[in-house]
Amino acid sequence: MLGAIGVIGVGTGAAFGSGAFSSTTAERAVEVNVFGAEVSDSGTAGVVSGLTEGEETTLAGQITGNFVDVLVDASSDTVDIYDATGDTEVSTDGTDVYPENPGSSETYSGIGNNYVSLVANDVTIVFGDDNGLPPNSTVNYGDLFSFVGNDNTNFDVTFGDTNGGSILSSVGGSTVSTGATITVSSGATPTADADVATGTDNNSREQLDIRIEESSS
Repeated sequence: MLGAIGVIGVGTGAAFGSGAFSSTTAERAVEVNVFGAEVSDSGTAGVVSGLTEGEETTLAGQITGNFVDVLVDASSDTVDIYDATGDTEVSTDGTDVYPENPGSSETYSGIGNNYVSLVANDVTIVFGDDNGLPPNSTVNYGDLFSFVGNDNTNFDVTFGDTNGGSILSSVGGSTVSTGATITVSSGATPTADADVATGTDNNSREQLDIRIEESSS
């Protein structure tokens, strides 16, 4: 359930460049593997995948209850949310996926229903589906990610220190290929911008690791 996701956002800006394909056909997808410190059944940090629905629900509860949640903004018209395989569209704006509605028991205080939990859902985020992206450019998504802090502890959320970086190139101003870390203070709900590099291929896909662990600082 934790896994396969990608990015999207509000407030996009792009540097348009030349390339070998039309912007109406350019498509990018990011599949995310979420890691946590000692949250699996074996007590070992690892990719959350291949679990039963009940195991996924339990594990998601452990991470959100003891660590921090990571959410992605699904309101942009250049990003759609698919299932883990990338074959079936789940939602175009996040409203069909957790969190359901602001104020519901499944929604964090202050987090709108355009945000989707990357911990509670097994999804793939596709950039440029139907609308396309400009070729050979960098597209900026404002407040693409939102983080929900633990009530008592600071946590580090690191993007792509082992995988990723060619499509989702930066988060919070830091380079994903070398590990972009966001420190989430206890009780805080910060956001982070992100950059997507479109490249020159019509369609491409990459895996991205997100690691959640207690902050050492």
